[in-house]
Amino acid sequence: MNLRTALFTMLAAALLGGGARAQSVDVRGFLKERGATQAHMKVAARSPEPSVVPVMFFDKDGSAPACGLLVAAPHAAGPRFIELTGPDGSEDFPACVAIPSITPFRLQGRRYLMVEYHHRETREDTYAGFRYLYDAPGQGYVSDEALESAGPAQAPTVADPSPSAARTLAGIKRARAAVMKRTFPQWRFQERDFSADNGSSFAAFVDEASHACHVVAEAGAAPVAASAADFVPGVRCAGVLATSRLAAAGATYYLALFESDGGERLVGIVSVSAHGQIGIERALSAAINRARATANINTAKTALSAQLRRTNGATS
Repeated sequence: MNLRTALFTMLAAALLGGGARAQSVDVRGFLKERGATQAHMKVAARSPEPSVVPVMFFDKDGSAPACGLLVAAPHAAGPRFIELTGPDGSEDFPACVAIPSITPFRLQGRRYLMVEYHHRETREDTYAGFRYLYDAPGQGYVSDEALESAGPAQAPTVADPSPSAARTLAGIKRARAAVMKRTFPQWRFQERDFSADNGSSFAAFVDEASHACHVVAEAGAAPVAASAADFVPGVRCAGVLATSRLAAAGATYYLALFESDGGERLVGIVSVSAHGQIGIERALSAAINRARATANINTAKTALSAQLRRTNGATS
């Protein structure tokens, strides 16, 4: 074993953690055992986890490239293969075109990897797909089948295989939305009002039967829910009109604009700190509602920004 291989093996073992002994990912050994030939992708992301390695190859007698992930697991004799896409036998489609991004994020208290891959289904049509892996104790990274099956029936088409921050965010947003829907199936999820970034997300739900509206925030762990009545005691909610997001020093603030049964517009605010702490901002919400800065979501957002400047100025 040369010095470079030895250093890679030690790094992989350290990052897998838990004292479990991990091995480096042997791509050549995998290809040899499969009888495949390595293919070279023009766009191939570098994995942030040494225990997860993307691989693209031609199977024996195959005419189109396939791709997948090789995952090293503690105590395993060899890497585990997770298929992304590839043709059946000598078919031309689907063909793996690129793996533009492999992005780490936290969700449900777990460490995740979002893998974006592109697959050509016809000579003219190429689509983006997303695979979600989480770090399972004693197993290494495994697929989250529930997240993957919760995605849209039609994958987005792509013309350019280059890495895209917008597509990466779309893949993470899709995972966070799926968890929100699965956690609160008793309420109607407001798709248009959902927002997310790499570290957190915010959703609005409506429960028509009880005249209640709910907002939910999560920052990689268990979601935290609040109803319109948590911001305005006793209010009955007719619906959620809009949501928005304000990034401020040390925290992100999510706003929801409600309409009460009586037609009054009211705002509810939830904060997510840089460390992932979620706060139900009753005092901030009450201040904006008292000022009647609720004609629309932008008016409420401007009022919140001014209120934060006054508060920070008073405490500095």
